Amino acid sequence: MLVWVRKLMSNWVARILFALLIVVFIGWGISNVLTLTGSNTTVARVGGTPIDASAVQAAYQAALNQAGQQGQPDLATRQQLANQALADALRKQMMKQEERRLGLVVPDAAVRQVLDEEPAFQANGVFDKQKFEQVLTQNNSSPDQFIGQVRESLAMRQLMLPLLRGVAPPEELIDRLFAYFGQHRTAETVAIASAAQPAPKPPADAVLERYWRNHPAKFTSPEYRRAQIVILSPTLLAPQEQVSQADIDAAVARAKAEGPPSVPQRSVQVITVGNLAGSSRLQAAWTKGANWSRMQTLAKQYGATAVEMDKAAQTQIPSPALGQAVFAAPIGKVVGPVAGDTGMYVFKVTQAGQSGPDMAALRQQATQALQIQKAQDDVANDVNQLQDALAGQTPLNQLPANLGLVAVQGTLDAAGNRPEGSPAPIPGGNALKTAIVKAVFAAHPGEPPQLLNGPDGSYFALSLDKIEPPALQGFAQVRDKVLADWTQSQQVREAEIKATALYRAVRQGQALAAAAKAAGLQVNITPPLLRDAGQQGAGVQELSNVLFSMKQGHGTMVRTSTGFTVAQLMTITTPDPAQYQNVYQQWQQQMTKGLQNDLAESFLTGLQMRDKVSVNQKMLAQIYQ
Repeated sequence: MLVWVRKLMSNWVARILFALLIVVFIGWGISNVLTLTGSNTTVARVGGTPIDASAVQAAYQAALNQAGQQGQPDLATRQQLANQALADALRKQMMKQEERRLGLVVPDAAVRQVLDEEPAFQANGVFDKQKFEQVLTQNNSSPDQFIGQVRESLAMRQLMLPLLRGVAPPEELIDRLFAYFGQHRTAETVAIASAAQPAPKPPADAVLERYWRNHPAKFTSPEYRRAQIVILSPTLLAPQEQVSQADIDAAVARAKAEGPPSVPQRSVQVITVGNLAGSSRLQAAWTKGANWSRMQTLAKQYGATAVEMDKAAQTQIPSPALGQAVFAAPIGKVVGPVAGDTGMYVFKVTQAGQSGPDMAALRQQATQALQIQKAQDDVANDVNQLQDALAGQTPLNQLPANLGLVAVQGTLDAAGNRPEGSPAPIPGGNALKTAIVKAVFAAHPGEPPQLLNGPDGSYFALSLDKIEPPALQGFAQVRDKVLADWTQSQQVREAEIKATALYRAVRQGQALAAAAKAAGLQVNITPPLLRDAGQQGAGVQELSNVLFSMKQGHGTMVRTSTGFTVAQLMTITTPDPAQYQNVYQQWQQQMTKGLQNDLAESFLTGLQMRDKVSVNQKMLAQIYQ
């Protein structure tokens, strides 16, 4: 979009409004739909006012062209783009009706002010009509379209901003929440790891057998299913697709043209010295072969500054004189002294290059995008033939070989693993594997294969050959596993005994540090913990949840992923808003945004309830299919 749109969206109130409008209207496209009949081109109605399909078609086509740069969109993506275009059309119509009801008018002077203040339309600081028309042409727009968009935007702001500006949370509420969420606590802790406990001697088999019988779930194999699967996927077909070199070159050229211009860059080592004598000595030492590490040390002796810049454009070098000299210097030669704004410069250019994408990577990306596009076309051509073959009850192993199918057969559990524990070799990405495994465990033996939709434009069909129900594995078969599990359980029990003894001592009034010292255990002090322990690293969540429910000086014992932790709460600190003004203001702004968000959503919900929205799904489907 043009600059003025970016300027408008930099206003956070406008961003909230746009986000809400899109979410609300997409939701309406699902929950408030009536199928209309007739031969007209009305795709929807808002309060009886029709919306012509051409308006939605134009917005949809623009979005489709943009999405097409990353490959041919599948049906689900096209449907989503059409729904978004429809949501935008519904939004505009709803806002227009409310503006007319309230009598809101956008003066021509206000539109003119927007045009006059837009830098993209200025020449020598004033509005230039010729530049205005040129910029719009480059953005596939016209003056009438652009002015209409400006007028719509100004009208929307007139409608919404007065509603949102007066919203602010009470200071007392901010103070309470700031104190609640900003409070931090520290504790002394003792961690007792289960794995660190001495392993007991292996018991008699009778003990292990009793453990095996008492814990059948640990030694029961899951349900396994044996299935045949065929997959038709653009992602799997793409590596085999042949694309011409001319198409690849054209795609690379388009990508380069759409990207930022290439700019010369230099990597350089620079020493800035305050006087000519010092710079001359440093230049001489560097020329004689001193390496950069040695030059950094010498620079400190002369009170100089040594810095290294990597892949810097000339405009990124602070001194214009230094920048000009760097980009005129040969690679690998010590240059200087050069007079600059802050002293004398001695430097060496270590590398020269250009900004911009890696051409090899860009060519690879272009090739893959073309292969995916071609594979999507092939899938679209083959899927009907595959559907016909399955409808004719053709066995999966007798399907035509020219359909680009990938076949796989084997046994797996609901987690997608084979009986030996390794992942089943189902081709494709994780989303496709998950969909196939889910379908396998929803199938029934003897059912004829049916074509199912997979992610990313893929299709698959399967036949279920056999179901192996869960079964308790024999003791002899899993004895080693039983022994390992029994040993681990004994180590956990030993760790729990030690932790319980510490916790009991704290409950009886003894300091944790003293009790731990007597037991030969190490005490640690936590960093200040916040209520939002999820951002404070792994292992903190369990302890933090308990600490914020305790009184100062009290103790606790928690089970962790590695064992047990005993803790004693030592300090409770409540933040002072005066000391954390920036954080306090951020809280205030976030709460204001949240309240304004809620109010804007309520306003839009009220419009939805007042104006009946109906969508001609058949007409909408004609747009994206």
